Amino acid sequence: MTAAIDLRGLRKTYKGGQAALDGVDLSVERGAFQGLLGPNGAGKSTLIGLMTGLVRIETGSVRLFGHDPERNPVAARRRVGLVPQEVNFNSFEPINEIIATQGRYYGLSRRAARQRTQAVLERVGLAERAARKPWGLSGGMKRRLMMARALVHEPGLLILDEPTAGLDVEARRDTWALLRELNAGGTTVLMSSHYLEEMRDLCQQVAVLKDGRLIANDTPAQLFGADAGSGTGDQGLEARFLRLLEGGEPEEEGEP
Repeated sequence: MTAAIDLRGLRKTYKGGQAALDGVDLSVERGAFQGLLGPNGAGKSTLIGLMTGLVRIETGSVRLFGHDPERNPVAARRRVGLVPQEVNFNSFEPINEIIATQGRYYGLSRRAARQRTQAVLERVGLAERAARKPWGLSGGMKRRLMMARALVHEPGLLILDEPTAGLDVEARRDTWALLRELNAGGTTVLMSSHYLEEMRDLCQQVAVLKDGRLIANDTPAQLFGADAGSGTGDQGLEARFLRLLEGGEPEEEGEP
């Protein structure tokens, strides 16, 4: 079966000679929950930009469900929903219009866009606010709105760039529950995050970028150790992640 994401030999250099990506290969199967992890400047946002058409491909190839987003952008991008890191909707447009407009952009009829808007707003808990403008929404509700906008055209692949950044504990847990539900329903998820516990608890595989290179792609248990906790001691997630970036291996269970 064709992979949801197939990236081969991706390289990207910005002005001044800064290499954002240096030969990245990554394949994500349909229905997977894939994490994307790395320090600031590792190339995560560039990688997402290449997949979603926000950054032009320099060298290498991108295939989304077998489609090339440069040669066949409509077929490729209709299968993708993006939740960017920054809030980027019009705060003075009614919530339901924001969602419906996105649906129309992806080719839905007016009727279908209205129906899907109602469905996704109910799913993210914003149906009662549908006719309101979002300028007064909390940070968590703004994230829900962005999720609804990304889901309105029923994409097979949901890409999220730091989806819980700045959220309180309750809002983060709500987001986790929604992502698990979507993935259980067959949606492929690619999520970039700095929260190591999100990588450990949500993802089936985690790809780790450093200086534009893919240095690891494995299960959280293999990357961090099956007994990794949330603390900062030798057995904590932070310590094990730092060892991974430095080229070390996770300690096996039972080792001193």
